[in-house]
Amino acid sequence: MDYMARKIVDTSHVRDRLGEILDEAHYQGNEFVIQRRGKPLAALIPYAKYEQLERRREQLFRVFHETWEANKDADPEEVAADVERAVEELRAERRRKRKSG
Repeated sequence: MDYMARKIVDTSHVRDRLGEILDEAHYQGNEFVIQRRGKPLAALIPYAKYEQLERRREQLFRVFHETWEANKDADPEEVAADVERAVEELRAERRRKRKSG
């Protein structure tokens, strides 16, 4: 599942073909932007991608919270710099994981 297509679909298409769209998301990894009258309303992504995004969000929240607590009496600019460093550490860890596995 290396290739994931992002498709833009109208709400009427979703109503008519929801089962097919769900199958494409699940089995082919396709992502869908659902729009009405040309305006994006929602996105439909494979559940595995959703889980991955949730894990990342939880990691970032944890790092932010830990950094905030450790620096609650510090200069806000220092806290921002610490957060930036922590985010970069997470990114580097993800890159290492991708390369090794």
